[in-house]
Amino acid sequence: MIRTHVVSAVFWRNLKQYFSGPLGYLFIVVFVTVCAVMAFSPQFFADNLATLDQLSRWFPMLLLFFIPAITMTVWAEEKRRGTDSILFTLPASDCDILLGKFFSVVAVYTIALLFSLTQVICLDVLGDPDWGVLTATYVGYWLAGVALLSVGMFASSLTESATVAFVLGAIFCAIPVLLGYYFRGVDFEPTLFGALAEPIVQIPVERLGFEWNLREFTLGLIPLSNVMYFLALTVLMLYLNLIVVSKRHWNRGEQVSLGGQYLVRAASLGIALFSIVVLGNTAVSSVWSRADMTAEKLYTLDPATMTTLNKIKEADREVTIQAFVSKEVPRKYANTKKQFLGLLRQFSEYGGKNVVVRYVDVTPNSQAALDAKQKGIEPVDDRSEVGGRVVEQKVYMGAAVSTSIDDVALPFVGEDDALEYELSRSIAATIDKENQITVGVLDTDAYFGGPELDGRRVPWSYSQTLDELKKQFKIKNITGSSLGSYVDQPQAAADGEGGVKLEKSNVKEPPSVLLVADPSSLDDAAMDSLVKYVEAGNPTILLMDPLPYYWAFQDPTSLGILNAPRQARVSQRSRFPHLLSSSPAPKSDNGSASKILASLGVQWNSGEAAWTTDVPHPSFKPAWPDYHGNAWPEYYGVKERALVFARDHGEHLAFNDESPITNGLNEVLMFYPGSLQAAAAAPTEFEPLVSLDTLSGSTPWEDLTMTPMQETRMLDPRTGTITSNREPAGSEITSDNLVVLNPTPPTNIDDQKKVLAARVTGGPNKINVVLIADMDFVTNLAFIQEDALYDQIKRKLDNVALLQNSIEVLAGNEGFVSLRNRRPKARTLEKLESLIEKFRVVTQDRQKVAEEQMKEELELEQAKLDEANREIQSDEQLGFFEKLQRTSQQASDAQRRFDLKQKKLERELKVETDRLKMEQQENINRVETQTRYLSIFAAPLPALLLGIVV
Repeated sequence: MIRTHVVSAVFWRNLKQYFSGPLGYLFIVVFVTVCAVMAFSPQFFADNLATLDQLSRWFPMLLLFFIPAITMTVWAEEKRRGTDSILFTLPASDCDILLGKFFSVVAVYTIALLFSLTQVICLDVLGDPDWGVLTATYVGYWLAGVALLSVGMFASSLTESATVAFVLGAIFCAIPVLLGYYFRGVDFEPTLFGALAEPIVQIPVERLGFEWNLREFTLGLIPLSNVMYFLALTVLMLYLNLIVVSKRHWNRGEQVSLGGQYLVRAASLGIALFSIVVLGNTAVSSVWSRADMTAEKLYTLDPATMTTLNKIKEADREVTIQAFVSKEVPRKYANTKKQFLGLLRQFSEYGGKNVVVRYVDVTPNSQAALDAKQKGIEPVDDRSEVGGRVVEQKVYMGAAVSTSIDDVALPFVGEDDALEYELSRSIAATIDKENQITVGVLDTDAYFGGPELDGRRVPWSYSQTLDELKKQFKIKNITGSSLGSYVDQPQAAADGEGGVKLEKSNVKEPPSVLLVADPSSLDDAAMDSLVKYVEAGNPTILLMDPLPYYWAFQDPTSLGILNAPRQARVSQRSRFPHLLSSSPAPKSDNGSASKILASLGVQWNSGEAAWTTDVPHPSFKPAWPDYHGNAWPEYYGVKERALVFARDHGEHLAFNDESPITNGLNEVLMFYPGSLQAAAAAPTEFEPLVSLDTLSGSTPWEDLTMTPMQETRMLDPRTGTITSNREPAGSEITSDNLVVLNPTPPTNIDDQKKVLAARVTGGPNKINVVLIADMDFVTNLAFIQEDALYDQIKRKLDNVALLQNSIEVLAGNEGFVSLRNRRPKARTLEKLESLIEKFRVVTQDRQKVAEEQMKEELELEQAKLDEANREIQSDEQLGFFEKLQRTSQQASDAQRRFDLKQKKLERELKVETDRLKMEQQENINRVETQTRYLSIFAAPLPALLLGIVV
């Protein structure tokens, strides 16, 4: 029986001895300082994450030297001084003395670990760390240290020399520490009846090492299986320690037999503890026995993921996931890599034997890179500025998912992708092909599925969105003339008596969801079929846009607004052969889509665009197609006015949190969207999904597309001239008379919320429709803006997610919706970023001043040339040909001077730009270096001050 008062007495005796001299404080100061050096390494600033990842990477190696330094004197010093004889004559059992000494070294290590919390304070100053992750990390640090302390005490019990005890302790501790590093990918297969028998269980050797068992703690998890590992190692080593200590009681003649008995006991205990650890690592329920301490529960698998993995288990299939990841990644991918590998580990844990995960470190031009390419894993060419230099590198971060049924490649996961969703979707695509959602794309003048030329679909403005949809859904193109075949149509048939009766025709199986972009362009026949299709309760998505931009985006030769709802259809005999129409017949109801809207009980003005005064990203500079260059088409207004951001801000909730479609979305960007509202006494239920706040308004078609202060201006595409006509408001605008947009539409706020997207359900026919009042938000242009937005302000848009969520919810498969909307917060060094951003702003301002100066000097040279030409022209003594000759010569000389001046100014501007960038990088390096040294020097100060005081 353990006597606590004896254990306590031994504990306080050893603890006081340790701190009675400067050696104990010195050890703590050294430990804390080394921890700070590792934690705040240059890679820490390169990753730009408020985490202890750099320390965690090398923490087991640090313990190799620190733990033996604590334990080397526990027994060895007692033996050298002879105090062990006095200690063992006390009325105390060997177990009591052992536990007292063990708890004392645990206390010393715990105190050292507590003093290292100063680096956590530094993290809080620099950024917004996840305190749950830090807590789990320190729990892992503590358990790992405690386990190695028992190993170090065992080494100290074997010798009288503290130096030898230190060396033995380092060697013994190296076994579990290095086991995972050098046996990665090697499996241990114990058997019962010899080498030829089937193995009882298969477990990777690396799981028996410290690196593997500590890794999940550093992710923010506290797994029971890993806790069991550290406790099992502690118990085993303490038992071996007890055997060595109690050996003095053995009779000289019985030492061999007793040694054999204790050896068998120790082996039995080791096997039992090893079995417990193996069962803890291989049990299916082990995934439930882990506490996810992360603030956003990043590694708690979603029910949709577990459902997918359960299907694999029920079918007893094996899914192999090969993760191809670059060994070194740029700063912006560091957090993604960590979470990607962490999630793969959770998939492996939950899937058990049915999910095999293999990790492949990829370097360019290697066999691994070739294997990745063959499996569909594509690298991303990244250009990052490191130390003032632009470094280009290929970054691999993808996975190949394979089963006996199919293979699916996840080419690349980006910085802000929903990682669990991407992995779950890829696995589901390999095992559930038959139940895959089918999206029918109806042909309209928008050509969401691409125009059909010579029997094949050609890429169009929605190609990137279409590629994203094809990863998850089956895409089926449907023509307007064939839409009626998906709805019950009564037809006449003769009966046996010559009479006529009505029966239903054979109806095609409708797609899971029908997607209709620009329904206002349908002719009467197709519109009637669409109304019947929707009223039959078939899930449908309608994208309705009062002012589409995609035509100008797709075709750089367009000189105006084309194919807007209020414009007549482009004729198939048009001089623009690249503009095709889906039907030769006119638009139904002049493009107002009134039939389908009346059926849904929704009001939508086809000639009214919504806008908002909310400017969430004032510094954002939109990116537009290269062919626009500086000559932005004025008929599309000011660049910035084309954008409408919908996001939650203040008390306004742009996204309906009660709808699974929009719950979790952050921000959507639209281009001249329309607005929706429920019609009076509508039989259907109108549920807003995306809306603008009351500080918004709408601009009517007449004000948006025509300049109010002048007559209607029309462009004749045959002559290239603009003519002026007096047309009454609302007159028909043909495709040969392209509209000119008013660059400064009125901005009167009407204090009404503008609904940009809504879901309509119910009614007598169980209607199930999602309406979105914009089409441009899923064109390739939206992807260009998303890239520009992320590069400038690190924000990812939810445009495609809004469409994907709508498809899945309408299809009744909401499993992956919550996964797609789940995005972790980037825990960056915000305080440091704000300082660095100031340097960048100053650099940009100074560079802008230099560019303005260059522009002014060039304009001055041009003014001199113009003045010289005016003098020549005003000289009445010169004849026409003489004026022409002098003007030509003057222009030639001036042009030469202008070109030389321009080249000189451009060189000076480049030199000044390079100097500003170098100065900016020097400031950044200075701030990072100062921050690093301050963090390192501040870390040991509390321990140092305490030591001086004591």
